[in-house]
Amino acid sequence: MRLLVLGAGAIGGYFGARIHAAGGDVTFLVRPGRAAQMRERGLRVASPFGDLRITPKVITQDQLSEAFELIILSCKAYDLASAMAAIAPAVGGQSLIAPLLNGVRHIDALTARFGRDRTLGGVAQISAALEPDGAIRHLNQAHDMIIGALDGTVPPALETASGLLAGAGFDFSLSDDIVHALWDKMIFLTTLAGATCLMRADVGTILATRNGKKYINALLDECLAIAEAHGHVLSDKRRKICRDTLNTHDSPLLASMLRDVEAGKPTEAEHILGDMLDRADAGKIDAPRLSLAYSHLQAYERRRQG
Repeated sequence: MRLLVLGAGAIGGYFGARIHAAGGDVTFLVRPGRAAQMRERGLRVASPFGDLRITPKVITQDQLSEAFELIILSCKAYDLASAMAAIAPAVGGQSLIAPLLNGVRHIDALTARFGRDRTLGGVAQISAALEPDGAIRHLNQAHDMIIGALDGTVPPALETASGLLAGAGFDFSLSDDIVHALWDKMIFLTTLAGATCLMRADVGTILATRNGKKYINALLDECLAIAEAHGHVLSDKRRKICRDTLNTHDSPLLASMLRDVEAGKPTEAEHILGDMLDRADAGKIDAPRLSLAYSHLQAYERRRQG
């Protein structure tokens, strides 16, 4: 099976390198500058699960002219439109598209462009960063990829892909309810990004403030209520995991969105917090803490854009 990975940043680069190292036929579709860097230096990964250095197959958009069986999208949500245009020549009659984007809004855009039968749901659970020299640094002990068919029916090509991904050196699972998995991450990420970006601090620091614990738990409650209003109810086990993670004192956990803010980069605030707030309005759910966090990030974006 031939795989195309759009992007070789922290997420696409990490998982793509693992698949390549396990013998997978992986090609990275990247911008010209990144392509030149990867051709010169290779692709390096520093991880608690073992470092890698590979010599990847790299192409740019003008070189893409054939279909791939599995296309993994690892772009930022705000780059989705350009990403869909970039992969279009690679989408054939048997192609499957596995997006590893944050949030849930991208699913509608992908199915509208390429069809529901070609579009999968995907979740990446990993903290990683792209270093200035192009290397990828894995920052935690999680490197999970979850993929599933949107309607739960597994096509033969997905079964083949699952066999490859399951042996690629990270934790892979094939979900029979990927939409629920997407919402599971959406709830947690919205809470984490909202709190850590608003407070400009990690979870442990927030919990050490006078009302930090009250705020972060109330924000989680708002996100849970919004999801439930749209038919996505977390199990008691998942609720406990989310709440326990967000109430771990001295935790260094923070959202990658905060790293983007601190670096003066664009954020996915509109696609995560903004989308969740739109769903709150549609479900007539009062979400003042979410609204405050999103307004804070909107103000940041307006200042950043000058």
